[in-house]
Amino acid sequence: MNPWLDRFAAGLDLPDGLTRDEAALVLDLAGATARGAGARQFAPLAAYLAGRASATSPAPDREALLRRATQLTTDLGAADQPLDLD
Repeated sequence: MNPWLDRFAAGLDLPDGLTRDEAALVLDLAGATARGAGARQFAPLAAYLAGRASATSPAPDREALLRRATQLTTDLGAADQPLDLD
């Protein structure tokens, strides 16, 4: 997909790395989360949670889960409370 991301994935023992479609879906998820939750801090955390949820799924299922996660950010609307991680 991208040499840097391929090396990063290999360093995490993920030899299959990230497909172009998965990368696009993760970026869509991050953008939708930042807009939907109303704060960009939620974007990497939502992406991490989606990654955990899809970690053992085959590629087509991972893509479906990422699409569902993106829709969920819209369905949930704005976050009621800040992260409070200062």
